[in-house]
Amino acid sequence: MKEQLKSLIEAALFVSGKYLKLEDLEKICNSKDAESIKSAISELKQDYLNRNSAIVIHESENGYSMRVRSELENKVMYLIPETDMPQAVLKTLAMIAYEEPIKQSKLVKIRGNRVYRYVKQLHEKELIESKPSGRTRILTTTSKFKDYFKIENLKELLDKSQIEKKELIPEESSLESKEIFLDMK
Repeated sequence: MKEQLKSLIEAALFVSGKYLKLEDLEKICNSKDAESIKSAISELKQDYLNRNSAIVIHESENGYSMRVRSELENKVMYLIPETDMPQAVLKTLAMIAYEEPIKQSKLVKIRGNRVYRYVKQLHEKELIESKPSGRTRILTTTSKFKDYFKIENLKELLDKSQIEKKELIPEESSLESKEIFLDMK
């Protein structure tokens, strides 16, 4: 019974390609016993560790997912198919991440009215959240964004990118000049 539960959880994590919450796994396994599911996940994690697998089961506040072991990612990342998000949506997401928190009205001034559609798509994918602020909204990335892009801290990401670009973006530059540099339009 325990092995069947582990197999079902493993199959669900493998085919989903996204984070599954404990409640999702309970539904999939047709079980209300959260402790037995947690125990099965813990055993699965250990199984992958014991056999030095290239795959690990990752746990975050968004749930559980399967990932390639971090030390192997760079060797196989080129095999991942391109994202299903259009480039304009990705550019909008990059601006939100770079400037967060950012007012939606400011983003619209820079990127145009299409931003409303892009923000809606990003919100539906749970990569950003928005909170009302007067007549506009304040946009920020979510923990799902950080998990998806494997980012621990956005500040570290910016520091790394500035180091990689050899500090090509002047610190005193405005959002508009950063946008030109990053070719966001």
